[in-house]
Amino acid sequence: MLADILYSFWSYQIFRSVFFRGGAAFLTSYWMIVALMPSIIRLLRRKGFTSDFKPADGDQRPYSGGKPIMGGGLLVAAILVSVLLWVELNQFVVALMVIMIFFAVVGAWDDIAKIRHRRRVENGELDRNSYSDKADGISGRVRLSAEILIAAVVVVGLYRFVDIDGHLVVPFIPLDWWYPYLPRHLFVPFMVLIVVAGANAVNITDGLDSLATVPILTCTLFIAAVAYVGADPELAQRLKVPVLSPELKELSVLSAAILSAGLAFLRFNAPPAMIILGDMGALALGSLFSAMFILLKVELFLPLVGAVFVLTTLSTILQRLFFKFMLIWKGREAAEKIRFFYRAPYHHHLQSLWTYSQSGPPVVSVWAELMKKLGLRPPERDDQLVSPEAVNSRVVWRIHMVSIWMLVVTVVVYFKVR
Repeated sequence: MLADILYSFWSYQIFRSVFFRGGAAFLTSYWMIVALMPSIIRLLRRKGFTSDFKPADGDQRPYSGGKPIMGGGLLVAAILVSVLLWVELNQFVVALMVIMIFFAVVGAWDDIAKIRHRRRVENGELDRNSYSDKADGISGRVRLSAEILIAAVVVVGLYRFVDIDGHLVVPFIPLDWWYPYLPRHLFVPFMVLIVVAGANAVNITDGLDSLATVPILTCTLFIAAVAYVGADPELAQRLKVPVLSPELKELSVLSAAILSAGLAFLRFNAPPAMIILGDMGALALGSLFSAMFILLKVELFLPLVGAVFVLTTLSTILQRLFFKFMLIWKGREAAEKIRFFYRAPYHHHLQSLWTYSQSGPPVVSVWAELMKKLGLRPPERDDQLVSPEAVNSRVVWRIHMVSIWMLVVTVVVYFKVR
């Protein structure tokens, strides 16, 4: 670690400071991404690394093809470099890096499959689904099985070689009232579920420009605060939060690297995005911060601060279940005409609400009709937008505000309301 090398030459305590190393990790990750991302974007464009069925004219300027995927690969690399330089590699940090790297491999596998499938469709070797504007990757069942296997191996290893506490901190309930403990045979599956669900929730949310990036930042800010306070016995006792292992304070430095990577990525991912995370980045970052929630014993707070991820995932599940229900009850014609949301995930439903059309939405939304009965009416036609870019920007920033509000709520609930 570079901080140890600096301390060996100059015995200044600042080189051991969490704030100094966090700041150094922040700068390392940020400038590495800012310096390398433009070249990577140009390279991925030339190689056709996109899942969008949107051809680009090689002679046309500016670039008009599909957005490159796998942008999260550079974020993973920048975080790993920052960790190797500035974070003390204890058992918790090593386990987190293993999870991030292996989930990134699964995501890269899926991204490469999407690129290959798109090329095969363009070459006439495969049929393109009429409803899809992006190529499919590997089978969802295969990808999920790989994720569960990786998470299970890492979690079992953590339980064997790392001191993992099975106690759960329940939101809104003081520790001296209820501090439940999950035995190993329950806690291990619980940990696997959180890691896999968190990774896939981020992957589903990564559907609009910057939509997943800001919730990742708010979740990481909460993690940084919990790690710093909980690993300091005096602060933890004063605020009546669980006292954590001092080694977990390194997660504050790791959080600084993640925050920096997310902010640097926003330079290229803010609407209109030049590149997106792809499954490689979404699965890696989602599994990483989900595992951090577990190690810090705040896994039950993840649905609060990560409410956007929960909303996106639940809306997708609900839309599919409602479609199957209507298919059985009323038949295909009714199922295709009546949906729970206009589109899913929920941010696509909001796109439909904000997009101006003379004929109105092509389907009936049960959720929209319910909101009308409750007095929450959709945007007026005069306020709707024609440009897809303008619609996306409106939807994204409204959802970002939800992420920020939920961060504030979660901080108050964890540190004060218990």
